[in-house]
Amino acid sequence: MNVHISIPELNERNLTTEEFFRVVYVMLVHEMKYLMEIHPSEAINNIEDYPLQLAKRIVESAHTLYYVIEMQKDYVVAFTIVRSIADMLSTFILIYGGDDIEEKSLRHYLYILDGMQGRLSLLPDGLVNDGRLKDEEYDCLSNQIQSARLNYSLAVALCKREIQRLAVYKEEPEFIDKLIKKRNWKFKKKELPKDCYRWNEMYDFIEIKLDGNFISSLSDFVHGLSTSLLVVELDTTTFEPVYGVSISLLGKLRGQLEKLYTVDMPRVRENMLSALLDKAMPKHYVEYILEQANAELMKSK
Repeated sequence: MNVHISIPELNERNLTTEEFFRVVYVMLVHEMKYLMEIHPSEAINNIEDYPLQLAKRIVESAHTLYYVIEMQKDYVVAFTIVRSIADMLSTFILIYGGDDIEEKSLRHYLYILDGMQGRLSLLPDGLVNDGRLKDEEYDCLSNQIQSARLNYSLAVALCKREIQRLAVYKEEPEFIDKLIKKRNWKFKKKELPKDCYRWNEMYDFIEIKLDGNFISSLSDFVHGLSTSLLVVELDTTTFEPVYGVSISLLGKLRGQLEKLYTVDMPRVRENMLSALLDKAMPKHYVEYILEQANAELMKSK
């Protein structure tokens, strides 16, 4: 039997952790919808809009997490997804959470460069048909590889070009060239281009009431270590910790979006009534919100 931990704020609103997860998730979905209407570009050289692509991936992962918990009751996969969300969120904060525009741009292009260069390295230099493929299949696969190589190469070239346009590159070209060579978007200090944040250090950027080592320990589930094979008794409280950690992570993302898109948030809030009308929003929570709003209205009269 797992232990249920009472949370006063949820008790006041008559919400379970699962219901509160839905509240936070639905609010994020609608905020993202309106932000992406204002910032629709998916281009890698649009640094104002592009962070929403990473935020979108986090929100989509949260949706998958809910399905895995409620439909599959899979404790291991659930915590694997939580680890992935934490990785993406800490990446989001490191790259886009600071106020220094030059550093933000530098980390952004190094981040894209790292991914594109990694994809390039996986493409075979020469594709040989050993007779297992039909000629048309071989030709199609060869064309796909060539097209991918061209697209990744163009993206790498664009990133290098944009980095070289930054003022910081003109000030410290040798240092930046070393970062480019190492594809090091996680660098700590300009004086040490080889030095970079480890993941357990990056988790501290999230600033929730969890030790970074806890999130690192979720790699047990990711890599299939023996602890991921322990038998877990499934009952109504089994997934409360999973939801609890996820709620904190999604709440942190909301805070980051508020900070990054401060100018846009008034326009977003004007439309957020749609979140209360969302069928995934717990009905009794909507009633609670309306009661609170009505009470405040009566006070003002």
